[in-house]
Amino acid sequence: MVVVAMVAILAGLAAPSFTKLLRNNRLAAASSALQVSLSLARSEAVKRGSDARVTVAANGTAGSWLNGWTVFVDQTTDAHGGLGPTTDDTSATGWTRLDVVGAPSGPISVGQTGTLKYFSYNGQGRMIDVTGAGVVNRSFWFFYDTSQKYCLIVNNTGRVRAARVDSSAVCSSSD
Repeated sequence: MVVVAMVAILAGLAAPSFTKLLRNNRLAAASSALQVSLSLARSEAVKRGSDARVTVAANGTAGSWLNGWTVFVDQTTDAHGGLGPTTDDTSATGWTRLDVVGAPSGPISVGQTGTLKYFSYNGQGRMIDVTGAGVVNRSFWFFYDTSQKYCLIVNNTGRVRAARVDSSAVCSSSD
């Protein structure tokens, strides 16, 4: 009985730490997945010499980055309406999906500078808007309640930098 009581006490003490560990791992995984998607879009844009995008909403579902995202090479002039395409269009004015990332696991939230529902890269690997004009640096972050933020800072040259900051800190997009 003493051993069982000791195990129960230790389990009770370890549970909050384990919960925090799981939450931090989920945040890190979501941040890493988006960073990989941004790097894929940038490298494909340079390789193919055309625009590539990471667009909110996997499989054509509008809404939040928490629904997932789609990476695709895009020859359209409207960023595919801000939605990830559900199929490939191999015509000269179409798009080719490179990756579809599902919703991040766990109860997490997102934030960003600006309101764009996509990240776009031109054939030189630079960040652009739908008109092809260069954009300023952007920050994107994943968080959960009062935990740390997992920030992705994308500068106008397209380079992505990851940082983990306290929940009260700002994910600085100046780089």
